[in-house]
Amino acid sequence: MQVAERIFGPADEIEKVREMQLGANWFFWMSILAIADILLSFFAGWAGTLIGLGTTRYIDNHLLVGGTEVDRLFGLAINLGIAGTLAAFGFFARRGSDFAFILGMFLYFADGVVVLGYRDIFGFSVHVLALFFLFKGLLASRRRYDPSVD
Repeated sequence: MQVAERIFGPADEIEKVREMQLGANWFFWMSILAIADILLSFFAGWAGTLIGLGTTRYIDNHLLVGGTEVDRLFGLAINLGIAGTLAAFGFFARRGSDFAFILGMFLYFADGVVVLGYRDIFGFSVHVLALFFLFKGLLASRRRYDPSVD
């Protein structure tokens, strides 16, 4: 029984949950930066800043820049929906959903490929950095249930 307490100690469990939540917080940071990029694109016309997502940049280039007012509002709604989806992944990942971590990381990787298509090396490196910390959060989430993941 003492061996099990050393493996699954309450302090260790709290540390694993904290690591998992720190990794999941990256979804919120990505969402906040995407919203800042969306607002810069919509109000200032700066399409393709370094802090945004590849999919929102694509929508900015096709709907926001030079489009009609209806196209601009439709593009804004789509972009805000994308940022909200990132925040939703963060919400569920903070609650311990490995599926939210994995699906969010996959979609964010796909977005990084879109950023790479725009030849934005800095934006792609930000994607790689965020994916690294998301992966650390996923591993911490897995460690909560399976100590052999260490």
